Amino acid sequence: MVLSEKRVTSTEIKMALAKYHPNDFFISECKTDSTYFTGPQGLLIFDGLAVTRSYTSPCITGYEIKISRSDFQRDNKYHLYLQYCNEFYFVVPAGLLKKEEIPDNMGLIYYYPETGKLLKKKKSLYRQIEEPVGVYKYIIYSRLEQDRTPFYEERADYAKAYIEDKAEKQAIGRTFGSKMAKELAEAYCRLAVLKEKEDRLGLLDSLIKVMNKNGIYCWSQESYVEKLDEVLKIGAVPDEIKNLKRELTAALNIIGQMESKNSEEQYAEEGGSE
Repeated sequence: MVLSEKRVTSTEIKMALAKYHPNDFFISECKTDSTYFTGPQGLLIFDGLAVTRSYTSPCITGYEIKISRSDFQRDNKYHLYLQYCNEFYFVVPAGLLKKEEIPDNMGLIYYYPETGKLLKKKKSLYRQIEEPVGVYKYIIYSRLEQDRTPFYEERADYAKAYIEDKAEKQAIGRTFGSKMAKELAEAYCRLAVLKEKEDRLGLLDSLIKVMNKNGIYCWSQESYVEKLDEVLKIGAVPDEIKNLKRELTAALNIIGQMESKNSEEQYAEEGGSE
């Protein structure tokens, strides 16, 4: 197995272990005793500890994370963890250790950073143990503190994760903002189209009023269009204009007759005087 080139942190593996135990109780950085009142073997800290949710026969699985071979080679106390858990596993980046390097009574799990998945390469031996009262007491007494900074053994890791989480949320906010801006621009475009249609409807209403005023009445918009097209093609004159023309013609005729009568009377007066 080729070792992944991606740099792996213990925090990544702890989070993967938490997902690996969706139905169990999982805690990271779990101490085996009080920080200030330790037993004869000293204080031990599991990188991860999972407990099955069974009151009568819980299975306690301890995890020791190694992200370098030198860290594994320097560790000379991992056998002390066995008294506190039924199963014990080393969890390492894929390819870092071989199962032949792991003691017979311990297991090995590979972590694949590209996918965030865990794969069991060697199963741990199950051991009967006395209930680890110190571990249980730590879980009960210190769980609230663990909730505040889960998975992080150092404040630097916690700060880094906090910054990354904040950056991710900002990126989501920018994406959401860009989406809102795009939707707003599209809404303005739709509004402009609706405004144009509203203006056209207003123009149509004005044209219909003008046509009605000039004696063109129809039952629908389509018939108005057809009538207007007919009037424009044949040069037809609306009835109101025709009536006005007739009245003007009649008035001109009357004026002409009056002028003719005045001329005849004037001529008669001039002839009588001679």
